[in-house]
Amino acid sequence: MTGRFLRVLTPLGWWAMVLAVGLILLIVGRGLGLRWDPLHLQARRMEAAQQRFGQAESEATARSLEAAARGRQIEGLDAFHRNAKAVTQTTVAAETRARTADDADTPLDPDRARRLRDHDRELCRVAPAVAGCAAPVDPG
Repeated sequence: MTGRFLRVLTPLGWWAMVLAVGLILLIVGRGLGLRWDPLHLQARRMEAAQQRFGQAESEATARSLEAAARGRQIEGLDAFHRNAKAVTQTTVAAETRARTADDADTPLDPDRARRLRDHDRELCRVAPAVAGCAAPVDPG
């Protein structure tokens, strides 16, 4: 009976039968866990995915470091503004007391004026960025 069936098939029927048998073998092979990847496409996709993961991980680390640095920068700026405000308030209070003092119009003793100038120069040498300091004179 099978011999008669095989003789009846046309060339197109043979191709259909070979294709059906191949498809059945492929499905059974896949079901058993067999994989055929002659171009190693799966390995390439896996490697590309791992590279993208590594890049995403490093970018996430960079963003978290940037956020932490931004927080520290804001804290430092807030501290600077608090200090500047405190210095301004203290300076205004001291200036007001100096202008309203009993001896505000009395000239200073020359020795005391010299000591105050020397003290100012020393402060400007230690902290040249302080407002009101003259540019340092080059001794050479």
